[in-house]
Amino acid sequence: MKWITVEGIRDAESVAFAQRNLPSYTAMCRAGAAVARRAARIATRAGIHRCVVLCGPGNNGGDGFVAARCLKVDGFDVSVYMTCVPSRLKGDASRAWKDLCAAGIRPTVLPSQEAWTDDPWEDPAVSTRHALIIDALLGIGAKGVPSGSIAAAIHWINGTASDCPVVSVDVPSGLDADTGSSPGETVRADTTVTFSRPKIGFASPAARVYLGELSVADIGIPGDLLEARECLPPEDVELIAEPELRNYLRPERVLDSHKRSYGHAVIIGGSATYPHAPVLAALAAYRAGCGLVTLDVPAASRAAAAYWVPEAVFSDDQAELSEVAAACDALVIGPGMGEFDAVKMDVLRALVSDVSIPRTVVDADALTALAALRQDGWAPDGSTLRLVLTPHPGEAARLLGVTPMEIQRDRPAAARAIAAMYHAITVLKGHHTLVAEPGGRLHQCMGGNPGMATAGTGDILAGVIAGLLARGLGTEDAACLGVYHHAKAGDRAAFGHGQESLMASDLFKTLRL
Repeated sequence: MKWITVEGIRDAESVAFAQRNLPSYTAMCRAGAAVARRAARIATRAGIHRCVVLCGPGNNGGDGFVAARCLKVDGFDVSVYMTCVPSRLKGDASRAWKDLCAAGIRPTVLPSQEAWTDDPWEDPAVSTRHALIIDALLGIGAKGVPSGSIAAAIHWINGTASDCPVVSVDVPSGLDADTGSSPGETVRADTTVTFSRPKIGFASPAARVYLGELSVADIGIPGDLLEARECLPPEDVELIAEPELRNYLRPERVLDSHKRSYGHAVIIGGSATYPHAPVLAALAAYRAGCGLVTLDVPAASRAAAAYWVPEAVFSDDQAELSEVAAACDALVIGPGMGEFDAVKMDVLRALVSDVSIPRTVVDADALTALAALRQDGWAPDGSTLRLVLTPHPGEAARLLGVTPMEIQRDRPAAARAIAAMYHAITVLKGHHTLVAEPGGRLHQCMGGNPGMATAGTGDILAGVIAGLLARGLGTEDAACLGVYHHAKAGDRAAFGHGQESLMASDLFKTLRL
């Protein structure tokens, strides 16, 4: 999904409201409902029953009024605080305020900076800080340093309410949606629900600390109007976002389907040192909806799989690699294999060279071995795009013959270079994982968290991508969808366990497509 400027989204909305029979208040209601849905999911996971909505004087505040009304209907205890008197509200925002009052919610008005600093939060339910905060103070049109009651409300969110999950409406208040700069104090959101398209400023590294998890919600602006105004940041990076991923998989399973209807993945890996790595990949492939997973692993991994993945089957010890490959729809090689000897190198060479073998994910130590093959003169077949490489920065450095520091210095360039050199879809893991294709197209995931920097999460990602490949997705689509849902699972798991205590196996409880 491409990015858009504030002017571009404003132009698209103006045309939609004036010429495409989309009432502006309908769009506001859709926006508020999208925020409420995301807030409700977060609150439910955290066991939170109270929502505090902070609303400013513009349409962003109107979105907040709608969200508050929706959350009340859903059974939450909702409080609304305004930074201006109701008479300042205009148009749709005023209408949303009236509908809020009609629903039985009477906002508390704190129109001055002093009103916020005089400790108005004497309500015991708020003082316990066990609440979800919705930031609907400033929208994408706001520029400059926040002041007055809005500045005080932002300070309260970042200070007094620092223990509460924060959901920002369209943009964290105080952040410039065009430049990504924060000229004054800016809300540090846990989640930002933006509308129609991600704003160009969100692509700035400086903005990412404020955005938290970025979600894009469709509010009914026609796609052709948005596409005419889309743009790309200097790195030409597109966002991996849910609205464009929904159609990658069939919406539902047909009644007369069977396990072969959803693909067969084979996972080659494991060793005495790392017996569980292919087991994690197998579990992930099943969670991705794959119908059948076969493990081609040593005895140590078989013992682990027998306990942890009873659904998996094992390849025949006497079977040739070609027989195993011919029986499946996707392959993974590398999880837990350890150092590659001559026999393993021959297996890898056959897998990456034979275009009759299904689409293949190359992961972990197989990536280091692939770099060695490249140095020995192996060249990828440019006629087909059947490999997905999933390196972390260290593995990426070995693939390119540089240092990890050089990889991290320019991650977009590194991902593109690997994709071109190996003619493969490249998933460069790390903070905001990148997916690159040989033609130079680049996608970025804004989800995930530092708690996922733990052993086994890479094996799970490889398995998810393999499961999607087995179900019939192309290499680029499977990589983007797999990265997105892997990151979402990690964020959900971190919300429940905390980043410090997160383990890879926690993702299986939250991984869902």
